[in-house]
Amino acid sequence: MNTTPQKKAGRALHSCVDLYNLLDERITHPERTKAIDKKIVKEFQQVRSIFILDMSGFSRLVQRYGIIHYLAMIQRMRQVVGPAIERCKGSVVKFEADNCFAVFKNSDQALAAALAIQHDLGVANLMTDDDSDVFVSIGIGHGPILLFCEDMYGDEMNLASKLGEDVAERSEILLTDSAKRTLKKKNLATFSALPLTISGVNMRAWKVKTK
Repeated sequence: MNTTPQKKAGRALHSCVDLYNLLDERITHPERTKAIDKKIVKEFQQVRSIFILDMSGFSRLVQRYGIIHYLAMIQRMRQVVGPAIERCKGSVVKFEADNCFAVFKNSDQALAAALAIQHDLGVANLMTDDDSDVFVSIGIGHGPILLFCEDMYGDEMNLASKLGEDVAERSEILLTDSAKRTLKKKNLATFSALPLTISGVNMRAWKVKTK
């Protein structure tokens, strides 16, 4: 089995092959399920704050200006988002289409990055015409995830993805209960509760109030 970690976003991540080999072994040897699961958790699980960003306005802008215009906007978004995440001590796991997936050691860093990105995009938008302005929505979770190569899986990952991609409106930042509860710096932002039902599960998210 290849156990050489892959270098990604300034840190070492295990290769996808490592996990897939263990999963194949789990399928082939169900009697060893508990031992294999324990090994997967030990090698791949980390407790992190999960940051999911999605750009707004895809359908309208592509229909009006074409895909190249929107691809240029995606590139502008990445030029702002990547450095902001690094400044706040996070790591980009991947950029995928008009989404960004990143991880941080704690929710304070993730929220600081979200606030910085919204601010930096606001400044950048002053220099472009309205239909070239970049707006994003962001979801933040916190908890154990399986993290490897360019993917991550876990309950808080799923919730953060739902918040960032499906629930949050343009320029909104939403946190899961776990992400808000683990904030240490209470003065970073103020929040309003947002009761939700996602995939049949009742939950509460927290919306960052704009000043």
